[in-house]
Amino acid sequence: MQKKLIALAVAGLVAAPAFAQSNVTIYGVADAYFGFVNGKTAGDGDTKAVVNGGLLSGNRLGFKGSEDLGNGLKAEFVLEQGFNIDDGSSSSSRAFHRQAYVALNSSMGKLGIGRQYAPGYFATADYEATGGAIIAPQAVLAGPSVPLGTPTAQIQPGSTQRIDNSLSYKSPNFGGLTVSGIWGVGTEDPEHEKDGRVLSVGANYANGPIGVAYVYNQMHSVADGNDKQREHFLGGSYDFGMFKLLASYQTVGGDTGAAGLAAADAKIWEIGGVVKVGAGNVHVAYGKLDSDASQSDAKSFALAYTQGLSKRTTAYAGINRTSNDDNVAYGLGGTSYDPGEAQTIYAVGLRHTF
Repeated sequence: MQKKLIALAVAGLVAAPAFAQSNVTIYGVADAYFGFVNGKTAGDGDTKAVVNGGLLSGNRLGFKGSEDLGNGLKAEFVLEQGFNIDDGSSSSSRAFHRQAYVALNSSMGKLGIGRQYAPGYFATADYEATGGAIIAPQAVLAGPSVPLGTPTAQIQPGSTQRIDNSLSYKSPNFGGLTVSGIWGVGTEDPEHEKDGRVLSVGANYANGPIGVAYVYNQMHSVADGNDKQREHFLGGSYDFGMFKLLASYQTVGGDTGAAGLAAADAKIWEIGGVVKVGAGNVHVAYGKLDSDASQSDAKSFALAYTQGLSKRTTAYAGINRTSNDDNVAYGLGGTSYDPGEAQTIYAVGLRHTF
């Protein structure tokens, strides 16, 4: 159960009236797994390790709170830091690199400002068979490769969908439909104000067994703000009860060749499902990246089993195998693996939320 604190940690910093109406929640995720990665590297070596990040969820320690301002209006904040569970170190030089924002929330929707999630973060997690785990085919194929000029999608369940210097809006739920948007204003340098600017909008409909989401994401190059990468994502699911079917399709394109952005147009699709088996679930997914660049396609397959040991603790085991054309090296090993080689990861671990 989440620990509710009545602002004790900040008692000396606030006035008594605010103290009486504010609350802070401390929460987090501790996810660790032992992984074996098989694939040809420059040294022809395999990797065996307790991995620094979580497989199902990124490790984090967070603080969130709200204050009732009256007339249905609330002030909210979130500060969330990631950490490496293998050695306890921070996963970033930033103090709160996962999320850091303040917001106003009312019956008209939620307005936030700071470092926040873009709509694509939630869409890719909600419409992917492993919930956007790092072994998810969509997450692997949307990530970086060798060379970096190959398509790197921004719409994915990872750090690229956390937007700095951003303004966000999320609507109330209208019979299962919500809309959201975010604008990352870019650099503070007036001569390069468009560099790194992000605009993303999304809509999600979830009602009964049906779920559908659409996201558009536009990012200006960090090297030249006049160049843009544009992406469209469409996801859907249908829950049959004992089996849930999920699928997604996205396009990546634009007029930029900067490292880390699309040098060539690409399409990424995935289909998968979740099958209930006793007290656990079997997750299976297959995805493919089709790139306009020569010899730059890739395929990825994931199979996982998760079992809840309690409401907050989940045991799991999973496999991902990604095959690459001669010019790319998509996979969990990142740029350490040789282009054209296949990579396979086997993992077993435990996740605890608090």
